Amino acid sequence: MKISASKLFALCAWLCLPMVVLAAQKVAVGVYEYPPFYLSDKQEHRGVTTDIVALLNQTQQEFEFEVFNTTSRRRYQDFEAGLFDLMLFENKEWGWQDYDVIATEPFFHGGEVWIAYAIPGRDQHFFDTIESKRLLGVLGYHYGFAALNSDPDYLQNNFSIHLLENQEKIIDLISQQRADMGIVALSFLNHYLHNHPDMQGKLLISDKFDQTYAHGALVRKSAPVSAQWLNEHFASLEKQGKLEQLWQQHHLRSTRQKQ
Repeated sequence: MKISASKLFALCAWLCLPMVVLAAQKVAVGVYEYPPFYLSDKQEHRGVTTDIVALLNQTQQEFEFEVFNTTSRRRYQDFEAGLFDLMLFENKEWGWQDYDVIATEPFFHGGEVWIAYAIPGRDQHFFDTIESKRLLGVLGYHYGFAALNSDPDYLQNNFSIHLLENQEKIIDLISQQRADMGIVALSFLNHYLHNHPDMQGKLLISDKFDQTYAHGALVRKSAPVSAQWLNEHFASLEKQGKLEQLWQQHHLRSTRQKQ
């Protein structure tokens, strides 16, 4: 039986298709609770990071990116165990200096600010010093005022700070005036105030950052995907305006712009 050239070509293309799909290399992306970049609620996983993972999978077929859940404190141990190769919205100065990772070019700039309860007469001078003030932070996070040392014993021995599970609890306790100052990421604060506009006038927000950072990705040197590939792909997504759409979608910059 003769097969026409067109049918033979179609057959070959069909046979090769599963090979292309199977050729996609899986890349595990480590995530931990870090709203609004990653939030886990029961069986639902959402946030900027999950949206970027979906975007990466939609715009290329060479790699298949999958989310791997860890915690802010366990992430180093899980990385050493080879459980993930990539972490987004991470900074090499956050305890990664001695690990076998490469930092990509930054694709989002952010920082952390102090908040206090807004009462008459309280102004920006309230943030001039943190001594003798009751402070709130998040367990496992790195802060500028502590020289990026996230060790809870160090923080509690050197500062009057109470470490909580997440940034929303910081805002809750500040609004109840159960602490003097709390530290939160401006991106999280913007996202929170968009969803809780009634809180706008209740919080005093520092004009100055505790720290600023350039968010990028950290990738294992031996990972299937390279930092160069990520740089090129993120540059393409940024040029197409897809990253800015995500920042706006998650209200990361809606409160105010900071220099």
